[in-house]
Amino acid sequence: MSVDPPSVAPAGIRRGSTYFPELESLRGLAILLVFVFHADGVLLAPFRSHVGAQSPLPLVFVWAGHSGVTLFFVLSAFLLSLPFLDEANGAPPVSRRHFYERRALRILPLYVAVVVVGTILTSRSLADLRRGLPYLAFLQSKPNLPIPMPPFSDVWWSLATEVQFYAVLPLLALAFGRSRRVTVALLAIYAMAYAAVALFLPVPPFEPWLRAQSIIGRGPLFLFGILGAWLYRRHGEAIRTSLAANRWLASGGADLVLVIVFLALALLLRWSNLRGFFVLEPTRWYVWHVPEGALWTAVLLTVLLAPLRAKGLLSNAALARLGVLSYSIYMLHLPVLSSSIAVARRLFPSLTGWSAAGAAWFVVATVLCVGLASVTYRYIERPFLVRKARLDGTGRAAQARAA
Repeated sequence: MSVDPPSVAPAGIRRGSTYFPELESLRGLAILLVFVFHADGVLLAPFRSHVGAQSPLPLVFVWAGHSGVTLFFVLSAFLLSLPFLDEANGAPPVSRRHFYERRALRILPLYVAVVVVGTILTSRSLADLRRGLPYLAFLQSKPNLPIPMPPFSDVWWSLATEVQFYAVLPLLALAFGRSRRVTVALLAIYAMAYAAVALFLPVPPFEPWLRAQSIIGRGPLFLFGILGAWLYRRHGEAIRTSLAANRWLASGGADLVLVIVFLALALLLRWSNLRGFFVLEPTRWYVWHVPEGALWTAVLLTVLLAPLRAKGLLSNAALARLGVLSYSIYMLHLPVLSSSIAVARRLFPSLTGWSAAGAAWFVVATVLCVGLASVTYRYIERPFLVRKARLDGTGRAAQARAA
């Protein structure tokens, strides 16, 4: 059985657009990091935590698996910015209306379903049902407005940040389509805004929100994805040819480079875990996300362009399948983990950490989550993804391309 990622694009990829099977696998890696990170936390809570511990490098991507969300943001920016970069380079204009229709078809059906179900299951009265309204309007980033509905709402913040990115992304063609001076000026304006938020802004309660959940605070992650897309579009083929012609890189040197990038990322994540992720977020040390985003972008470009001999470890059918299911897994995994650990602890009261029973729970919870995600993907996501594929980026109808 081949481990290569599928060459046929999954549902939702429109005709004429570029499909990157490697990036589908990286999306699978991102959701794997997030899932294992939360599973580890659920299994240990409330008995102990890894925060402040010196994490062994082999385990750092488990203990600091929240970094998978950063990878999601980088991948999103890379993929979604490509048509706008093409437009800036003289391609037909991207239909803004169809862009937003495609984004709505991609995220709203499952999101609305999960918000409605989560609101109902966490409500104790009819008045409690109103708690879901701010989330349906993606207002969960507004300080002190939404009432948390754990465990359902614990991951919804990233959807609001993503929607903010959608709002500003169409300006990209305008920025890159003007002179270099205009582009540099716009980047300088953003850099000043980021510096003000990340380093100098002393006004609570907006400070933590602006840093952790806004397009300003998370902006560098999206910017790195956009810059990676620009480099790929402008120089990708030349870089790929040049790297493949280098004997040292083609003989395993590229794999060594990728290992070094992952090692640098592991050291950075170990540093953040030692100090405490949620301790760093409201402080000036929040800027650690800048090198984090740069390193994940380096991973992305290396996988796409370098002559890796062990590429199958990061680009294969198993990770690609997780990538296809990643949105459903992301939206469902915390409720599945939380409810399953409650049942497991009723059966095994001594279940307080990793053991044979803990490993068995993890396997069962993983199977349940992937199985449920497969169902929601098939019956909620995929029908709308097929409709999404019929919308051509330039506003013309396109034939759907189904997996």
